[in-house]
Amino acid sequence: MSQSCSIQKYIRAPRGCCQKSLCLQHSSEHNALLVGQLNSFTDEINALDDRLRTLNTQNTTSNYHQKRQQWRDDCHKEIDCLLEKKCQDLDQVINENVEQHRKELNRIHLKITDLTNAQEATRQDIDSLNATIHPLKSEMNKIE
Repeated sequence: MSQSCSIQKYIRAPRGCCQKSLCLQHSSEHNALLVGQLNSFTDEINALDDRLRTLNTQNTTSNYHQKRQQWRDDCHKEIDCLLEKKCQDLDQVINENVEQHRKELNRIHLKITDLTNAQEATRQDIDSLNATIHPLKSEMNKIE
């Protein structure tokens, strides 16, 4: 049994694509609209294809490579700065430690000089000096 056209009172069978029942004239118009959309899609795809063909990937990747290289260089600079700071900190700690040992050695040297000049060294003085000098030797070995 025939159905009437969805647009007007024409007789037409149902269309499988859009569930509308259209007469021959309206079916042709409907097909023309669909083909027009397909042509529009074809034009868009062709335009995209042209863009891809003319795309200079070398420029695009070169830009990305430059950005990555700049990032790498910046990171290396930052690491170099951190390393330099840590080296300076270590130098300062070692210099302070050496200076502290130097003061301690001067103090011990003065004590030995005083004891030698006074000619009054006791066993307790010798043991005390030995107990003071031994850790300084160990610390010097660590520093060296």
